[in-house]
Amino acid sequence: MPITAFEGPAGTGKTYNLIAELCVRLRNRALASHERVLALTFMHGARRRLDQQLRQIRELDCRFQAVTLDSFAWKLVQRWRRLASSLGYALPAEENYDDTCALAAKLMARPTIKSWIRLSYPILVVDEAQDLSFERSAMISAATDSCHVLLAFDEFQCLDPGLRPMAIHSWLTNLCTPTSLTQCRRTDVNELLEAAHAIRNGQAIRHDGSRFKVAITPSTVLAATYLANAISWRGGGTLAVLTPSRAGGFVNEVISMVQRQPLGRQRSGPYPIQWEGSDESDHREICGALRIPERCTVAEAIAHLDQHMNTPVVKALKEWVIRQRRVLGLEEISVDQIHRFLKRSFTARRRHAGNRQSQLLAMTIQQAKNREFDHVVVIWPYTVPNDNEQKRRLLYNALTRAQQSCLVLVQAQRLLNQPPFSS
Repeated sequence: MPITAFEGPAGTGKTYNLIAELCVRLRNRALASHERVLALTFMHGARRRLDQQLRQIRELDCRFQAVTLDSFAWKLVQRWRRLASSLGYALPAEENYDDTCALAAKLMARPTIKSWIRLSYPILVVDEAQDLSFERSAMISAATDSCHVLLAFDEFQCLDPGLRPMAIHSWLTNLCTPTSLTQCRRTDVNELLEAAHAIRNGQAIRHDGSRFKVAITPSTVLAATYLANAISWRGGGTLAVLTPSRAGGFVNEVISMVQRQPLGRQRSGPYPIQWEGSDESDHREICGALRIPERCTVAEAIAHLDQHMNTPVVKALKEWVIRQRRVLGLEEISVDQIHRFLKRSFTARRRHAGNRQSQLLAMTIQQAKNREFDHVVVIWPYTVPNDNEQKRRLLYNALTRAQQSCLVLVQAQRLLNQPPFSS
């Protein structure tokens, strides 16, 4: 089956072109009543964005399924688990995502499942394909035998060194020549466009613009004052504080100071900046606070949970523990069971999270992927441990989240003489 691919820098409309190409194909060949468009991504942020776009296509009439690759792989393996067992494959645990995707790719190469995919999903849309591991890339490769694949990627936006070079290159180059996109649709601010181009090409960047500026802020007070002023002067809209690293405490201290007191001559603030937690950090924090023994009775587990009922996920956990006792007759429960439930809960939270966001957010650059904000402030501390190439990718991804302005606060003058700020 054919494949159509788009590649280009951030903001050049890769998703836009995916949707436009899909609309053309739907006008040329309408879906039958039993058919759906399948949309797959690795990250939930990209999945939600695709879901929004697909809902607006009149010809599609909501006949689509937008899920993560991990979710689709799990459902496929469960649907065809008897076939997998008959072929001698062991069924991976639900949380073993890589092995599940690897097994799904093998099953998708089987004639029976090829026919099922061909009849169910004549078109497959894949966004942000640079983030796919070998196992997930193998799933897309297998799907090219069964349906028309529309795919978008930008290798430079891959922030995981372990995924480079891109896995899709192993088969994509033999199937099609991707369409290269160059016109930026996210912003028309020249200073932002020029800075992004320079970082991407390993060139020195200008520091003194009005819409893109780099400031040296060696002290917490100075950095916090710059941040408070940026919030005050932004003129409305969303503002995200992004950082490549929270290690060392500098970034946390800056945010905390802006949260709790007015700063500068203008006495700007305090401002209610919200840290956006990650699943891993939230999981570690809750597990550490619960202090549940390796194995305990249900009653003991409930007693531990009752001390943290102000947290929604703990309320759900308590209900689940009680249900295990009532339905299954369990009188003991292990900490591993508790942890598995929490992981499933955080996955579900990410899957179903809404698109509303606070006006003032703080997060890592990795968390900001697939997002857009009116204004971005990047805090660049000493503690950025990656190599020069990775630093360029991180700053590029941070800068290209901005639509109107970007301010970069650098902790030390000497950092300006190194990538990503210099060639």
